[in-house]
Amino acid sequence: METTRMHLSTPRARRLAAGATAVALGATIAAAAAIGAAPANAASADVTDASLSWSLSNEANAGAYFGGCNFLSAGVAGNSGASAPWTATNPSPGYAASAGNVSIAYPTSAGGTTTPTFATKCQTGDGTTVTPATTTRGVLTLADGTGTVDAAAGTADIAWDGGFTVAFYGGMTYWSAEDPQLHVAADGTGELTATASGYAASRDGGSWAPLTPRTVHLATLTDVDVTSTGITVSPDWKGVEPASATTINKTNADWGSWPADFIDFQNETGQSSYWYSSGANDAASKKPQPIAITYTAAEEPTPEPTTPVTTEPATPEPTTTPEPTTDPEPTTAPEPTTDPEPTTDPEPTTDPEPTTEPSEPGTTPTTDPTTPAPAPAPSLSTGGTTTFTVGDAVPLRAAGLPADTGYSIVLHSDPVVLGSVTTDADGAFATSVVIPTATPAGTHTIAVESSDGTAVVSLAITVTADGVVVIDPVDTTTAVTTGAAVNTGGTVASSTSALPWIGLSAFGVIALGSVAFVAYRRRVTQQH
Repeated sequence: METTRMHLSTPRARRLAAGATAVALGATIAAAAAIGAAPANAASADVTDASLSWSLSNEANAGAYFGGCNFLSAGVAGNSGASAPWTATNPSPGYAASAGNVSIAYPTSAGGTTTPTFATKCQTGDGTTVTPATTTRGVLTLADGTGTVDAAAGTADIAWDGGFTVAFYGGMTYWSAEDPQLHVAADGTGELTATASGYAASRDGGSWAPLTPRTVHLATLTDVDVTSTGITVSPDWKGVEPASATTINKTNADWGSWPADFIDFQNETGQSSYWYSSGANDAASKKPQPIAITYTAAEEPTPEPTTPVTTEPATPEPTTTPEPTTDPEPTTAPEPTTDPEPTTDPEPTTDPEPTTEPSEPGTTPTTDPTTPAPAPAPSLSTGGTTTFTVGDAVPLRAAGLPADTGYSIVLHSDPVVLGSVTTDADGAFATSVVIPTATPAGTHTIAVESSDGTAVVSLAITVTADGVVVIDPVDTTTAVTTGAAVNTGGTVASSTSALPWIGLSAFGVIALGSVAFVAYRRRVTQQH
């Protein structure tokens, strides 16, 4: 948009315009074209209220066998000084449900949310303490993002101020992300980056060192649909295979990984295998959940000049009046005063009206202007797959509904309210809901229902699991007393000398009984 304006205002453009003054009509048309060109490229709109909501993964919000749970915290956490579960006072800053533009909320079964505290961070929004097989479904929200979006071109650039922390095993290992930035290109690809920082720890608890902050990809994106009100997209996962994901398991058809540089960073924190499929059935817990972004795009006033442009074309036509310079001929006789009647020829300037004449051939054309009037039929879409696993967040986007109207989102056949929404001024909304863990496998329907329970639009989905979490075996057996490294994301085969382990994962394995839990990985230098 700006490039076009600059081009038209260059000295070269001005010289061309000056040369065109010899022909009044040409200059007028050129000016009109110049004014009209700007609106054609003025689709980009400023955004100052962008809100990004994300659960990261089910794993990042799950119960744990030690330390209570894995959890999200607002703000960048301080240095706790050692690999140990957080307390109410350490680290400092420590656990927080809000910090600046960042907040954490837990959804309730009734469709609302609750604000967790340090004491309740391992409880669902309904107050139930999570287990390794369940999740709080915590949602991280970054508010007041600023930037630009161009729905017509399908591009977006938005940045947020603030950070958040992801803690596993009650905080025995944690890392932070700060000042995320979203970029979406015209081809539908995109990326969400941030400055990552954290701490490296050793399995024996003897090492704890700050890591060098660096920019990493929190998500890479494909087929991003940029609309005038928001973006909902599931980050890339399936088939992603970073070189450093050395123990990736491709048994599950949905195997995959988070971005390569993100995995490289997690290799230093000791969490790497909890961000890619290291077990046969852990993809559902580790894959990234959908990202939902909403905003109000401030349309530029530049399109308004298009209205005067339409009137200006009419004025140039009267410029044909210079032809009456042949009036000298009429001066030869007063009778040609009737010639002024030809001045009525400018009336053909009404010829543009004949553009409406196509409607004159019949009254039906008069109805043509009304054809754009019919409102679009209500629609509901996930923007992609309609097959989900219990605990998955389902991205939903609806359009064609009444503006500024509240609805409930209900899962059938046994009605379960998943949430509530309110449409925007265009009768649309973008949100995400979570499939309850008690949902049986099979075909279900997600309906958008009005206050009287009437379904105004619905969508069929398939749930592929019934909520039972399968813990995957690994190839080795290790006695509990050996303090084996636990970053496998699976379990060891049970025997009289081996017990389940969990490696920084609510869906992994842990030494049980009276044996103390020790940290989770070899010192980075020991791995090489």
